[in-house]
Amino acid sequence: MIVDLTCKNFRSIKAEQIFSLEASSSSLKPSNIFTPTEDNENLRLIKSAVIYGSNASGKSNLIRLMWTMRNFILKSTELKVGDPIPKKYYDPFLLDTISKYAPIEFKIDFIAIDKKRHRYILKFNQEQVLHEYLGVYNSIQISKIFERKNDNKFVEFRNGMQNKKEYKRISKTNLYISTFGNSTNEQMKKIYLYFKVMEIWNVIYSQHTSELTRKIQELFNKPENEMFRRRLSKLISVADTKINSIEVAEKNEEEFVSLPEEVRENIIKRYKYETFGIHSVFEEERQVALERLSFNDQESQGTRMMFAIGGLILEAFSRPVPTVVFLDEFDNSLHPDLAKFLVELFHNPKVNKNNSQLIFATHETTLLDKKVFRKDQIWFGEKNKFGETEFYSVKDFKDLKNVRSDIPFDKWYRTGKFGAVPNIRKFEFIAEYE
Repeated sequence: MIVDLTCKNFRSIKAEQIFSLEASSSSLKPSNIFTPTEDNENLRLIKSAVIYGSNASGKSNLIRLMWTMRNFILKSTELKVGDPIPKKYYDPFLLDTISKYAPIEFKIDFIAIDKKRHRYILKFNQEQVLHEYLGVYNSIQISKIFERKNDNKFVEFRNGMQNKKEYKRISKTNLYISTFGNSTNEQMKKIYLYFKVMEIWNVIYSQHTSELTRKIQELFNKPENEMFRRRLSKLISVADTKINSIEVAEKNEEEFVSLPEEVRENIIKRYKYETFGIHSVFEEERQVALERLSFNDQESQGTRMMFAIGGLILEAFSRPVPTVVFLDEFDNSLHPDLAKFLVELFHNPKVNKNNSQLIFATHETTLLDKKVFRKDQIWFGEKNKFGETEFYSVKDFKDLKNVRSDIPFDKWYRTGKFGAVPNIRKFEFIAEYE
């Protein structure tokens, strides 16, 4: 679970920006919030947050930041001595002569798998990690676990570190959290695993969609996942797809034997499974049979997306520990009512029993429903005249603090009261033709 994210100098984000999932003091929509730890009842988090903004506003960069930092944490040990930190990790703000060479700064406060609140700080440029810190909260006080500073050779342990005999030396481009996350150190392993199990997807990219679909197909076909299969079939059925249930068939590898050996493995991985929708066949309005229709070429794109995203969400709910799900453009190919339904599942305590969180970016204003969200769940991303993205929430508007809570969020956003809408200079374009 995430308490808040802070970042500086990443892509379009130049100045420090804070994205908080800490709930305000409002008592509205109590099912949308939860208390994550027993030792601090004053800490309340929201179960979902939506980010709006015009095209190229940088709203997606917050999700991309989390994807980048997660991958750096999981894979920094792949960097060898002398290797620079790759551009896929070091991706600073380029529209400023100083920032384009300055470090990226990242901080996250989170509730780890052990249900304790932690803080992780990371600062790096293309040559080296400049600062890395991990701390754990004991009630409301934070205790340092480890810290590395500019010399980048040795890590300093403090009271929060359970095993102070661990090796302290670290390469200047590797992260300590990933170097020892795969070791026998249970404390580091739990933190490493927290980032590993995060789900971060941009479903507008066909590669991500295909990868996610394969993931859900594989989960669906595991014999031990009977409950998951039943619930995903039910989800597809109740979504008015006219599908009774779904099946996933696993192809025999002998079907691919005629393919060239150099591409066979990738093709098998991509097309190993095929999903079918089970439909009723009628004769004079009477059901007489069932027909299997392939998701590959006979079912709609919306149905395929519902299978992939719905499966991802249901799998998150089935885990024994909470999961954070990041989705960019997740409503792509989904009817707004279906997208809203999936969001509302996160607010339902009977469904989302482990208090998983959803953070997503979208343009779909019909999701901006006062019946679905609180003020502290609605965020906007907007670029200033210097091309820098700034994030803010509805709760940040001082003149709205005393305004009733049932304001029409969607209408206010479309009319520009919250900003973060495109300023289209229509007449300037038309003038080109005069």
